[in-house]
Amino acid sequence: MTVYKKTVCYICGLDKHLLAKFCKRCKKILDRIDTRRKHDRAARIKALKSSWDGSCFRCNYSGVKLEEKDHKSPLYITFDHRIPRKEDDIVIAASVINDMKSDLDEEEFKNVINHLAEYFRNGVLINPDVFNLKHWKR
Repeated sequence: MTVYKKTVCYICGLDKHLLAKFCKRCKKILDRIDTRRKHDRAARIKALKSSWDGSCFRCNYSGVKLEEKDHKSPLYITFDHRIPRKEDDIVIAASVINDMKSDLDEEEFKNVINHLAEYFRNGVLINPDVFNLKHWKR
């Protein structure tokens, strides 16, 4: 009878099978199918690894702990393109934030969010130039 030792996952550092590179949880997230385009596996690995805090995956934009199983949760773990449709530069984000960010790059997203916050807090009207968006494809 062959006995395999456990080793650690390249992404999260938790136990995995000796012959595997990733634990079952990380592999399941990593191997999600994106029907819209072919994904960059190395970029996904890097994004997952950088979002792992030692106990859970955290959203790049909010720091919130992400949900790994309930795909209907607003906190469900997703892959977000820092620049829309740029496959080699992605981060981990909560589903709700990824949906809000949509076709904005990080700078545009932060700018719009900051202007919205200022409007909500102080009633300061938003300059329409804030919505001159480079990657908007609707």
